[in-house]
Amino acid sequence: MPAPSPFGQELASQTADGAGINLEQLKAPSPEDVAAITRLWIATGLIPAIRDARQDIENCISADNGSLIVARMPDDQQIFATMMTGHDTVFGWIHYLAIAEHAQGSGIGSELVALAEDILRLSGLSEIRVTIENAAAGDFYAKLGYEFIGNVTDQDHPDSPQNKIMRKSLVQ
Repeated sequence: MPAPSPFGQELASQTADGAGINLEQLKAPSPEDVAAITRLWIATGLIPAIRDARQDIENCISADNGSLIVARMPDDQQIFATMMTGHDTVFGWIHYLAIAEHAQGSGIGSELVALAEDILRLSGLSEIRVTIENAAAGDFYAKLGYEFIGNVTDQDHPDSPQNKIMRKSLVQ
């Protein structure tokens, strides 16, 4: 059953083909949820195969300003998309936007980003940011109105490719 949204209603959606999906804000993920999220993040290249997502999930759901949203298939309740959003009281952030390969291009990524923007706008923030690691993600966010503002160098691996930061104004 979907969790209530910050707008006082259940989160529900439809894919491009009209099939219903369930969006849920996870407050207390089950071990099966954590395992499914870990598999999704590994499959989409967000984390290395040797890493367990448990700590990142716990950090998000225990943060005062953090939300972990998952999309589940209506038939078997399998998690096929995730997004973390939160803020540091200055900027809103999107993290761990992951869409299973079979659902890419369905519009769920754009819908999750719009949801993050709504949540952060209701928090009174005027800007949302995202750190991206590849050109495809940059193209995706650019189509949603995000603009490039700078690079971030990994201090532990200064010779590795730089991540990019993009932003979007939440002020309408």
